[in-house]
Amino acid sequence: MSYAKHFYVDRALQNFNFAAGETGRIETLVIAFAAYVAKKHKLDLSLSIPEILAFKDVPPAVKEFSGARDFRFDKSNLQTFEKVSSEDIRNYITDKIEFWGERISINSGLITSPSAINYLSAKALDIQPGNTVLDLGAGYSSFLIHVGKNYKCKNLVGVEIDRATLIFGSMLSYLEDVTLSLIPGDALLLDTKKKYDRIYCFPPFIENVGVFIQKVLSLLCENGRAVVFLPMGFLFDNHKNFKECRKFLVEKGFIETVIELASGVLLPLTAAHTTLLVLSKKNKNTKIVNASSIHENTRRGVSVLTEECADKIFDLLKKENEDSVTLSIEQIREKDFNLVSSTYLLEEKIKLAGVKKYAKLADLVETKILRGAQIKASELEKLGSNEDTGLYYAFAKDIKDNQLSQELKALKAVDEKSQAVALKEGDLLLVMVLSETLKLACVQNIGDKKIIPASNMYIIRLDKTKIEPLYLKMLLETEKAYQIINAFTVGTTIRSISIDFLNRLQIPLPSLEVQKSLVNKYKEIEDECESLKKRLEALTTEKGRIITSHF
Repeated sequence: MSYAKHFYVDRALQNFNFAAGETGRIETLVIAFAAYVAKKHKLDLSLSIPEILAFKDVPPAVKEFSGARDFRFDKSNLQTFEKVSSEDIRNYITDKIEFWGERISINSGLITSPSAINYLSAKALDIQPGNTVLDLGAGYSSFLIHVGKNYKCKNLVGVEIDRATLIFGSMLSYLEDVTLSLIPGDALLLDTKKKYDRIYCFPPFIENVGVFIQKVLSLLCENGRAVVFLPMGFLFDNHKNFKECRKFLVEKGFIETVIELASGVLLPLTAAHTTLLVLSKKNKNTKIVNASSIHENTRRGVSVLTEECADKIFDLLKKENEDSVTLSIEQIREKDFNLVSSTYLLEEKIKLAGVKKYAKLADLVETKILRGAQIKASELEKLGSNEDTGLYYAFAKDIKDNQLSQELKALKAVDEKSQAVALKEGDLLLVMVLSETLKLACVQNIGDKKIIPASNMYIIRLDKTKIEPLYLKMLLETEKAYQIINAFTVGTTIRSISIDFLNRLQIPLPSLEVQKSLVNKYKEIEDECESLKKRLEALTTEKGRIITSHF
């Protein structure tokens, strides 16, 4: 946000001596907001700021701040804003709130709903004219402002505990000409005597999300509907009382719909996988929707939701297909109250057209799938050697372009337990943490080297009478395989591939003859890639020598 963009407003504010920190931020926007109110109602700018902010339509939170005893500008006027336009002031306030909001959100955990999330949530709530709408933890009131502008609802209520956030939300609603009732305080302490038709809740991503859900249900009227935005882990994690909460919601018929969203839709605030839970009462069935593939990518590769994406997601709520399924309470109970879509919509199977025979990976390994050796960093320092000992330690970072590097850390010695997981020719190494791609390597030309992989890698030692190691590597490198593995990973920010999933994963198994034919073609391409890589390195070196060789 450049100085030049808001030159006139900044100049009008330059003689005000604002406090430091949060108070100064609030003071800055209160002064600018007062100028906007004065311009809107054509008030005399020589009036004092409290006199201007006493106007009848000014939000209570702003009035309270400017009417406090410690407000330092009670004698100041706004004559420096004489030649500043209302539009300039409006843009200044919205830009500042957006800028400060992003910085504060990242550090404090305060998350503001993206506009497409507001759009999708309002549609999922099926808001009707005359509904009472509550935002339990309103933040900057973006959801309520969206509802106020697009639905004929006059009774819009928000609860917000943070003073600055409440004041800024009040200002934004005023600028959008939306009338809200914003209540300061803890959302969890809101009186439950009053019930609401529609509730939106975007709780902090903390362990006690169950407490927020219980509060939502206690405030929801008999025929009401609520949307709660939650971390993906809530759908499957059996820790943090999540399972107990899921069981309660399912058994009591409170879950109407579960919508899994694409990862990263809240970046840069959080990369956590998220889900929308639609709650209502007396549900005999639950709709589970996998919308994880519905998103658009920015130039930087970040997932974003648009209103077009939200419309596609909403359409899935009305369908039964490979991304949307309706389940009975009994069906969910049979799956131990797991609400992840992959449990019901996906097979743990990499499908290959034309292949009829499949086998579980557990039936194709020579021994069980192993994990590498856990050696502490302090121990590695002691065990490290500057000489080539023939004994090496391989980290996950040593897998580059799905090949195991030749430059590994040499070791003096390791214990017998660590030596038991030393790699053999044809072993597949698979990094257990999933990123944008699957990181794996096939161990080749190992000779008499002893390589000990790190504990964050799986060792898949295959029965070569059943499957070619390079064939499996080729298969796992496909987009289809990545999609299946991605769907069954566990965790939210750090997502891991489990051994249980790998054991269950069904692998297409053409004849060994066909596998070998595919492997030979694969090797030819790999060899050509390696040749081109070396040629590119040589050309890069040559390019760098042009000027030095001339002189």
